[in-house]
Amino acid sequence: MDETKPIGKDARGYEILTAAIRELLNQYPGLLEGEIIKFEELKEDSGIAFSADSGALVFSEKEDVCGTVKQECRYPFYVVYRTAATKERQKMSVQNFLDTLGKWICREPVIANGVETRLTTYPELSDGRVIKRITRDNSYGLEPQKNGIQDWLLPLSVQYIYEFEKW
Repeated sequence: MDETKPIGKDARGYEILTAAIRELLNQYPGLLEGEIIKFEELKEDSGIAFSADSGALVFSEKEDVCGTVKQECRYPFYVVYRTAATKERQKMSVQNFLDTLGKWICREPVIANGVETRLTTYPELSDGRVIKRITRDNSYGLEPQKNGIQDWLLPLSVQYIYEFEKW
């Protein structure tokens, strides 16, 4: 990411983006039947979840002469895949799942369950917020615990505009 520092938080945006991202992630065609990506909820030894990194952040704000405010915001989050995989092939499968999910959510073409697919639109947000793009970093595994459980992370960031009338 760039070195720009946030100038504030979009508290209501956090709720709106969290709900939209939960819904979007669960539309991923690479999920197994009945598999759900939850918000900050993982089993002790397995599961897939996502977590907001630092809330919804405002990076710039401009106000026109009519009192319309336009904020450029980001919602950084990460997807966590917890597994007890011990073999290299299993770990590579987890990393491939996260990388494919990352490509899909960034609107790149992917092959999921043997079918080529691409996310064409981002979810509509409420209250004057519009997603402009989602970016990702490389997925990586954290140090395994003594019991062999390991978390794999996929860092992502939603860039969105929030436009509203100042009263």
